[in-house]
Amino acid sequence: MDLPLSIVLDLFSIFILPTYLYGLPLWLANCSASSLQMVDATFTKFLKRYLQVPSHSNNASIHFLTSTIPLSKTLIQSAPNRIRSFSFPPILHGHRLSFFPSPVELDYKEDVAKIIAQIPTEFWLSRKFHDIPQHRAPRKRLLHEILDSDHFQICQTSSFHPRPLPTCVCIHCGGNAHSYHIRYCNT
Repeated sequence: MDLPLSIVLDLFSIFILPTYLYGLPLWLANCSASSLQMVDATFTKFLKRYLQVPSHSNNASIHFLTSTIPLSKTLIQSAPNRIRSFSFPPILHGHRLSFFPSPVELDYKEDVAKIIAQIPTEFWLSRKFHDIPQHRAPRKRLLHEILDSDHFQICQTSSFHPRPLPTCVCIHCGGNAHSYHIRYCNT
């Protein structure tokens, strides 16, 4: 997909988000934490697919790079506005509906702070960029470098491991293949 991120996010908002918004006040109040995690997984998988990064990439890093928040937070923030479309007789003025007990105040800055706290420390030494490239090849190359997704190419351990282990050895220099080792490898 050779589209800018803004259009990709708009496509998600137009074609996928309405599915979650339908009857939102009715189902959100009774939604379990694991169900909300699955909702978040839908959005992060969508972003990871666009960015062409492995599915085991850090979710917080993905949200930071795309300037997004988890979908469940967006739904919780928009739920109070969705109930306003219901019309009730004037006699019920001041009463709350039992399936939507109280509005939830969420702070966007607090959500961003939580996302930043979940990003691995090594990530902050990554290359800086102005915009996510529109074209696939440079986007994949850039994001793999930033997220250290190509560890498997320099690691002697052939079995899958999502993060570098203390036992990882670099095939080039023979040193410990730690996170972002490719930056420091002499060969």
